[in-house]
Amino acid sequence: MGKILPVTSNQSDAVRQMANEKGVGRANWQRAHDDKRWTRFLDGLKELVPPEGARIHILRAKVKLDRPWQEAVDTAGPNTPSDYNIRTVGDLYVPTETGEEERDYVLLNYPNGDGSWDKSLAWAAQEELQRTAPREAFAVGEQYPTLHYTFGMNPIYVVATTECFFEGCRQACSVWWRGAGREASLRWVSCFGGSFGWVLFRKMPSASGT
Repeated sequence: MGKILPVTSNQSDAVRQMANEKGVGRANWQRAHDDKRWTRFLDGLKELVPPEGARIHILRAKVKLDRPWQEAVDTAGPNTPSDYNIRTVGDLYVPTETGEEERDYVLLNYPNGDGSWDKSLAWAAQEELQRTAPREAFAVGEQYPTLHYTFGMNPIYVVATTECFFEGCRQACSVWWRGAGREASLRWVSCFGGSFGWVLFRKMPSASGT
């Protein structure tokens, strides 16, 4: 990627002139600054750059934020065995929101297998991406049943980035694609970072809330 040149005064003056022509006014301009709408707009203009040796994929999914846990697991991973531990951690992921919302997501992958859980989280924090809840990874599993074929990788997994503490260990929920099968799983966070793994983050909403 080439060197990023600074915004010029002519460019900023052009935006100011456009705002005046549209009748935005000084008060509305300041309000957009104070409530961070300008910040979110500018964040949307930035190019998201993956860390060295990694790659990213952007997708959109519609999430049922308060979907019952077992239903969410079954929809994401219809081949999930009844005795998997992921079925027992629903009380650790009580919904904090209701309804359904379409959201933009970033998938991070280290094709050489040199990624890790903490390494992925550090990059996402630097890029101001948000961690995802399991129901968001489950939505990706449901709505992208052939994602492994899209990536040309079999198997693959997508892991949500809000971890839980289960049986004395840091663990996280993921969806696995294997051929025609798909399972939801709970694993130690130290397991994530392999070449066939994709770590799921949420993009900040834009100023319009979409």
